[in-house]
Amino acid sequence: MSKHFTKPFNPIEWPAAPHDFTGDNNLGIYTAESTQRYMYGTRYITWDGRVYKYYNAGAACYSYHGAGNNEVACAGWHTAPVVNSAGEREVTATLASRSIDDLAGAQLTIHDQSGTDQVITMNIVGNEATVSTTTKIYLEFPLPFTIAADDDFEVYENPYRELRETTDSYMNWCGKPCVNTTTGQKGWLQTWGPCIISGGEDCGSPPADRRTLMWGSNASLWENATKPYAQIASYLFTGSSVAYGPQIYLMCST
Repeated sequence: MSKHFTKPFNPIEWPAAPHDFTGDNNLGIYTAESTQRYMYGTRYITWDGRVYKYYNAGAACYSYHGAGNNEVACAGWHTAPVVNSAGEREVTATLASRSIDDLAGAQLTIHDQSGTDQVITMNIVGNEATVSTTTKIYLEFPLPFTIAADDDFEVYENPYRELRETTDSYMNWCGKPCVNTTTGQKGWLQTWGPCIISGGEDCGSPPADRRTLMWGSNASLWENATKPYAQIASYLFTGSSVAYGPQIYLMCST
């Protein structure tokens, strides 16, 4: 367990580049390996504003489609079986089956039941392995108030720890992998800026005044008119008459 992140996590900015240590050539964001080098969700930004995030593949992810997070809304609604005083940086949740630090980068929402009705959300930097039915969790900042035994928690997984491509129509799409990754491999996916993603239909020749593209449940892109209530993916970054592509401006996270 750890009370601080055990991997690099600060944003990587130009002219720096991610290191992979896979051989003589540093592949940077175009690597796929089994060793975790950064905290999942670590941000890399290029000179022209493209943004990439570090992720773990929970299942196969492909470089021509999107990759998404289909974790449930939260790991559950949990009680606080241990009292923690204001100023401490740990809490204990009634949460089972967690391994050491697998909540790093997740979020904890605390519902204060003392009468103040405060609801705060804090990032998790580490956790101990579950003992019986409880898990000790370490937070990025000290608690602003005392946690009582009748307070409640919601735990939300790190959104970049189990990405995959599926046909799940409830998927939250996170970006486009730089290279293909298999289950358990770590890599980088683009979340913002110019890129190309395979379309589910002819996105290269849309009708007039239609520039917005949406995520389809098959991890490809569709016109807004086809999937009007789907997650917004991007807008067309090239003209309407293009032979290939088209190039899009991805808009997942900055």
